[in-house]
Amino acid sequence: MNNQLQSIGSPHRQAEELAAELRAAQEELRAAEAELAEEQAAVNAFRMHARLMLDDLTDAIAALLAEKQSLLTRLELQRQAGDDNPLGPDADPVPADDDEALDLLPTATPRDKAAEKRLYRELARRFHPDLAEGAAELAYRTSVMTAVNSAYTAGDIQALYDLAGELEPGEIRELAGIETRELRQLRERILQCHRRRRKVGRRLQALREDKTARLWRKARTLDDKNEDWWTAVRRDLEAARARLEQEVTDLWQQVEAAGLIDDLNAADMKNG
Repeated sequence: MNNQLQSIGSPHRQAEELAAELRAAQEELRAAEAELAEEQAAVNAFRMHARLMLDDLTDAIAALLAEKQSLLTRLELQRQAGDDNPLGPDADPVPADDDEALDLLPTATPRDKAAEKRLYRELARRFHPDLAEGAAELAYRTSVMTAVNSAYTAGDIQALYDLAGELEPGEIRELAGIETRELRQLRERILQCHRRRRKVGRRLQALREDKTARLWRKARTLDDKNEDWWTAVRRDLEAARARLEQEVTDLWQQVEAAGLIDDLNAADMKNG
C-alpha cells in the first residue's frame, strides 16, 4: 500500500488507511519502549544487588586475574627472547588468558571492536553518499554518514546503534513522491515511529548482550528453584578464586625458575 498511495483510492480513503497504520505503529512502539524500560530497570536493580552481594569476591578475582595476566605476559616475553629463555628456546607459548571466571562476574562487557566494525560497514552500505539519487537524498546521506563517521571515530557504539535506526534513503524518496501534504505528514509520522522502533530494538539487543544482563537472565532461569541463586554464584566464585590462587602460585614458581624475580622486583620499585 505504501508505494501505491497515489494510484489507489481517494485521498480520504488513503488518509484513513494511513491513520490506522500510524495507530498500529504507535502501539508497537509503546510496547517496545515498555519492554526496554522494564528490562533495563530489572538489570540495573540486579547490578546494584550484585555489588552488595558479590563485591568482595569480584574485587579479589579481578586482582587475581590481573596478577595472572601480568605473570603470563612476563613469561611470554621471556619465551620470545629465544636462546636467552631459561625455559629453553623450544618452550611452549604461554596460552592467552581466557578465564571462565570472567563470565561469573557482573562487570561491564568489554567493547566488541569487531562488532563495531561490522555495524559501521552496514551503515556505510546503507547511507554512502555515492548511492544518492538526487540532491535531497545526497544531503540526507551526507548528514547521516557524517554522524556515523564521528560516532565511529569516538568509539560511541550507542550513537552507532541509534544511527542504525535512521530512515532509509528509499523512505526519504517515498516521502518526496507523495504530493498531498496530509498524506505525506501521516506517512512521515509512521516512518518516525518505525525509526524509533528500530532504535529501541537496537538498544534492547545491546542490553541483552551485556554481561550483567546475561547473568540476570541466568538467575531467572535457575533450574533448581529451591536454591538461592546468590548462594550458588558465591560458591562458584569462591571456587574460581581458589583455582586462580593456585594458578598464580604456579606461575610465580615458573617466574622464579626463569630467573625473572629480580626483573619484577625492579619493575615494582620503579613503579612505586
